[in-house]
Amino acid sequence: MNIKIIVHTIVSRILITVLFVVYALPILFFICIPQRIRYAHPWIFKPVHWFYVLVLKCSLLPITYRGKENIPYDPVIFVANHQSSLDIPLLGVLSKDVPHVWLAKKELMDSFLLRYVIPLIAVLVDVTSAREAMSSLRRILNLVNNHRRNLMIFPEGARYTDGQIHEFFGGFVVLAKKTGRPVVPVYIHGVNEVYPPDSFFIHFRPITVTVGIPFVYAEHGTDELFKQRVQQWFVEQARQNV
Repeated sequence: MNIKIIVHTIVSRILITVLFVVYALPILFFICIPQRIRYAHPWIFKPVHWFYVLVLKCSLLPITYRGKENIPYDPVIFVANHQSSLDIPLLGVLSKDVPHVWLAKKELMDSFLLRYVIPLIAVLVDVTSAREAMSSLRRILNLVNNHRRNLMIFPEGARYTDGQIHEFFGGFVVLAKKTGRPVVPVYIHGVNEVYPPDSFFIHFRPITVTVGIPFVYAEHGTDELFKQRVQQWFVEQARQNV
């Protein structure tokens, strides 16, 4: 094992541990705030935004964002490919301090750290059950309709480290149709080589985050056609970054 990788990993993990200790009180504060109040006040999400920023800083990795100008001012649905737990702050930081709701798999509750954070800013979905999945979508619609709140989704439904784009679940399509919000595609490149699932070591590689031009459901006819066009954008990005 390269000594630089070991040092980088140790320093980064120490910094992240310190960050979690510092943020322990804000997290407890979040727990005490009722959901209806939490999402109603943007100032509450300022520390969330800075948490994302600081996690990325603590990673000590070179991260480049492209296309941020494509993000509309009005609330959107952010859709991104998923390769690592680092994708969460990489995508979350794009919402800035706008209140946002994550659509997350129920299996994330198995993580020792995420089990305390995810329920605060996410609606958990059981993708193995159509009934439970639709129930989660209804909860999300209740949270975001007629409110300035972004939605954050990884439509592949799992983390993949092969650098390929896998079949998308259609939840984001239903939400785009029901809310009329644009879908902002975000392609994350390189993180699978930096910090793959179940890896202790953090490899020093550049990460690039590309924000595409938003897709609007009304311009693309049917649910399946809309899903295919969004997914195809990601496939093209993956080809360009081989």
